[in-house]
Amino acid sequence: MKNIKILAIDCSLRLTCAALSGGGSFALDLGRAQAAELPVKVEELLKNSGVSFSDINYIALANGPGYFTGIRVGAAYAAGLAFALGIKIIPVNSLEALANNFNNFNLNKNLLVIAYAGHGFVYAKSFNLENNLQLGQYDAEVIKNFVNNNKDLNIISDDPERALNALNLKLDCECVKPDAKGLIKAALNKIDFAVRPEELRIEYCKSAI
Repeated sequence: MKNIKILAIDCSLRLTCAALSGGGSFALDLGRAQAAELPVKVEELLKNSGVSFSDINYIALANGPGYFTGIRVGAAYAAGLAFALGIKIIPVNSLEALANNFNNFNLNKNLLVIAYAGHGFVYAKSFNLENNLQLGQYDAEVIKNFVNNNKDLNIISDDPERALNALNLKLDCECVKPDAKGLIKAALNKIDFAVRPEELRIEYCKSAI
C-alpha cells in the first residue's frame, strides 16, 4: 500500500484541486480557464514531485455532486488520462472527499457536509451517525429537521455562506477548504472499487437517493 501512487483530481467544488500521494498538491481558483489549465497544473505537480505519469497506479476522482461544469472537466481529464495510462479510477463522492479534510473527521465526530446545489437546495451527506443522511440533494426543511434531531453535530461546507443562503437558514457551519489530499485519504479505503475509465459514473444527485 505504501508504494501505491495515486493522483487525485477534484474539480467538483469551488476550487480546482489535485494532489499526489507522497507528493505535493494545489487548490486554485481557475475560473473559466479550468479545462485548459488543469492538465498544465497537474503536469507541473508531478514534475515538482519528481514523479512521471507512468509512475501513477490509480487516479482518484471526486465524481460529484457539485458544480456541473467542474465535474465534467475533472471526469473527462481523469478518464482520458486513465485510458492513456492503462490504469483504473477510484471514484469518491465530493462530500466524502471534503469530510476527509475536516480536522476532527478521524475522531468519529458527528458530521454533516453540505455544498451549494442551486437556489433552495444543497447537496448533503452525514457521517458517523447511527441514522446517516444519505448522499443527495435536499431542501431547507430536510436539513433543518436533520440538524434538530441530531445533537453535537459538526456542519461543514466548502462555501458556508452560499450554501446557507441557498437554504435561507442560519446554522453554525465551518468552512473547510477543498483539498485533494482528503480525496486521497478516502480513496485509499476504496481501491477495491476502482473502475475502468469507460465504467466511470457521475454523482449528479439532482434528487435525493
